[in-house]
This record gives sequence, C-alpha cells and structure tokens, in this order.
Amino acid sequence: MRIYAIEQSNAEVKKAYGMLLDKINEHIKLLAENSKPITSIVGLKRGLLRLKIGISEEPIKRGKIKMTEKLEMLSSDFMDKYQIDIKQIIDVGLVGEKEIIKALVKKEYDEMAKQDKKYKDIKAELSKKYGLSVSSIEKLIYRNGQKG
Repeated sequence: MRIYAIEQSNAEVKKAYGMLLDKINEHIKLLAENSKPITSIVGLKRGLLRLKIGISEEPIKRGKIKMTEKLEMLSSDFMDKYQIDIKQIIDVGLVGEKEIIKALVKKEYDEMAKQDKKYKDIKAELSKKYGLSVSSIEKLIYRNGQKG
C-alpha cells in the first residue's frame, strides 16, 4: 500500500473554508425563511469559523461588530423583507454587511422581476441603492441559476 502526502497552502484551505461558510450561510437563510430552527447550524458555523481562525496566517479580528448606521439600516431592511430580526446575529459577528446586502439584493431582484421591470433597470437600481457594481449584482443573481 502506498501512502501519499497531500499538501495545501493556507490560502487554499482558507478559500475552501470560505466557500463552505458561504454555503452554510445560504442554508441558514433557507431555514430561517421556512421558519425552521437554526441553532444547530449556527453552532456548526461558529465551529468552522474557529477552525478557519486557527489555520489562518493572519489574525482575524474577533468580538462584536460595531452597529453602524448602515448596518442598522440594512438590518431594518432585512426585517422588512424577511420578517427576521438579525440585530443580535450582527452583534455577535455571525453576519456582516456583505452577507446582508447579498440576501437583500437577491430578494429585491426577485420582487422587481415579478413586477415586469426590465432586468437592466433592476440591476441599475440595486447597484445605486447598495453601492455594488452591476456586474457584482449579476454574479449574485445568475450564479444561483436565476435567469434574467
């Protein structure tokens, strides 16, 4: 029997964990949208974040995220769209501005598309509202198999 050593750089491992955490975030969102319990999956995410921090070359800042005006506004928008209060999740650092914006962009895109607005106009409006480029919005929307 032969034994092979497999080596990966820290950057590759961090990237893989990042992709895994993105998938977990999507799963948490689906559970929350369907009123299913999320405590066990959030616990799993915390464990994976700790593991990622442990293998990381550079230290990751830990602790609470300061609730800025923008985060306050985004959490309010999230509450309006999903009927989920995420302020405590933001406070403990499980989600940040980037994840909230992604969820809001996807939800608003779907809502606007159902109103028969032109896709070009929808992307331009969301780009202006959330400060993302049109190509970033396209990546968010089309990466998940939606068509416009």
